[in-house]
Amino acid sequence: MTRFVKVGTGGGETTWHRAMLDLRPGDVLLLEPGFYALPQGKMLADVTIKGLGASPEDTRITSFFQVDDASSRIVFENICLIPYKDSNTLDIPEGVDSFVIFRNCVLRGTGNKTTTLAISGKATVELIATKILNGTVSFFKTADFRLEMADSVIDYVSEEFGTLSLEGHGTAIINNSKITGTLNTFDYCNVELDIHNSYVGNLNMGGKTWLNMFKGQTGQDNSYSLYARGDCWLNIMDSVFPTSFCLADRARVLLHGSDVYSLQLKDDSQITVTNTLVRASANFEDRTKGDANRVTFYGNGDYQYFFYMIGKSRFKGRNLTFKPNGAPMLVGDEAKLAANALYSNEQPLEVECANKNNVSILGIKWTLIKK
Repeated sequence: MTRFVKVGTGGGETTWHRAMLDLRPGDVLLLEPGFYALPQGKMLADVTIKGLGASPEDTRITSFFQVDDASSRIVFENICLIPYKDSNTLDIPEGVDSFVIFRNCVLRGTGNKTTTLAISGKATVELIATKILNGTVSFFKTADFRLEMADSVIDYVSEEFGTLSLEGHGTAIINNSKITGTLNTFDYCNVELDIHNSYVGNLNMGGKTWLNMFKGQTGQDNSYSLYARGDCWLNIMDSVFPTSFCLADRARVLLHGSDVYSLQLKDDSQITVTNTLVRASANFEDRTKGDANRVTFYGNGDYQYFFYMIGKSRFKGRNLTFKPNGAPMLVGDEAKLAANALYSNEQPLEVECANKNNVSILGIKWTLIKK
């Protein structure tokens, strides 16, 4: 049976410590605005903890929590959670199978290796209108998870730790949200990742990651916007990547209607790209393959070549536009290019190549420069 327990200092209300000692599955704790501390932490099972203030910061809890094996649902609403010393704010250990929901909450991290949310078990985690500040969210190797993040923020930038780390097996759905640092998936993971109308500082993906991205935006303060390796499959539409877009190993990408600073492909990676701007350079190395339709390739002076192919790479294109701005194209080694172009702002286009038979460009004039 559900009990509604009001915690405060008024008449007829229980105290915080009495409520914690007497906490039972099914309880709904209603916390009046104030500051609450529980240094010893607490195991939680099937409870709701809700702040009664005008904002989450009105009701602050300094403690750390762990989800009990028997729990099926934990809810935090309209509160601010602050970890006690260097503890994780919330742990979902192996053996747990539970829902954990944060609605209109603020979680403040420690800014170090401790994790604000640490998930090792089976869990559905919902972040709704919630801010995680100076802390990270980690789904570990044993996790079997579903993350739903809507209208929320994870604000933490570190060169050492990922802001949102997805290991194990699961699905992450991110809508109308912001992740200021790195979103990581790992070489041994199997993850479906959906990012819609959201900002991510940068994406670092490995293993079997299946990414669907629509109207995404990445940051400018990293050496790369996206790096995908392993057996990643990416489907990206109407998104912006202001630094390098990198593919390695066997990564496969469908890229449509997007804006990319530079493309960099190596190993056996492949890309199919349409209606997209590439603003600085496109590099194809090793055994990579590219297929492009209605793509504009720019040079901006940051790279020696605005279009670069070496190894046994292959590229074919239709209805392309070249705007090299003084930079030549390179087709070296055994690389082959076959394309037709609608326009080049430089006539003729300069192509550096050892074997003219490896280059076919129709629709514009081009001239061979012996490598």
